[in-house]
Amino acid sequence: MSQKERVDLIEVDLLDMCKYILSKWVFILIGMVVFAGAGFGYAKVKSVTEYSSKMQVYVTVPKTSDKVLIRDNAGDLAYDYQKLIKTDLIVNEIAKKTKIKKDDVKDAISAEVVDGTRLLEIKVKSDDKDDVKKISKEVLPVFQKVVQKDLGRNKLVIADQPSKIKAEQTVSTKKFLAVGAVGGFVVAAGVFFVLYLVDLTKKAKRN
Repeated sequence: MSQKERVDLIEVDLLDMCKYILSKWVFILIGMVVFAGAGFGYAKVKSVTEYSSKMQVYVTVPKTSDKVLIRDNAGDLAYDYQKLIKTDLIVNEIAKKTKIKKDDVKDAISAEVVDGTRLLEIKVKSDDKDDVKKISKEVLPVFQKVVQKDLGRNKLVIADQPSKIKAEQTVSTKKFLAVGAVGGFVVAAGVFFVLYLVDLTKKAKRN
């Protein structure tokens, strides 16, 4: 068998290869720390602190006698009010009371119907804590006014008052830290795997 054929038929001992790679654990650990640090740094640079507050209202329809036909359905109204929360009827009034730009108010507020219920969850979210505080204070009174006076609908039941303002990071530092560490392990282990194969190839050529 020629030297070229012997090189092509190099057998890799998996156990020996694993021992070789694990023997380089210090360098692998360094790689993991470096990549984890890079991931953490990236998350810190890209991350923005967002503040939020939630509240809930229960949608009802007027009680009536059998002689009066009420076409409103509370479930349908809940979805109507979900869309209503971002309209000018609500947004302009909140902007006027809070002295916050209309577009900022519109971006900050949102609503979602809780599945299978007549509950409407309203959320105020922004990277400006003071804006969240001001908007949260005005959302329910303005919403109630528009529903009752402007639309002539039944009064909303306040199920939950605005919650305490919570802060959260838009980019998870823990996630990028873990991803960086795993990436560092894969890269370092891959480098030593290649070096192991190169070393085997050199030994085969010498033989």
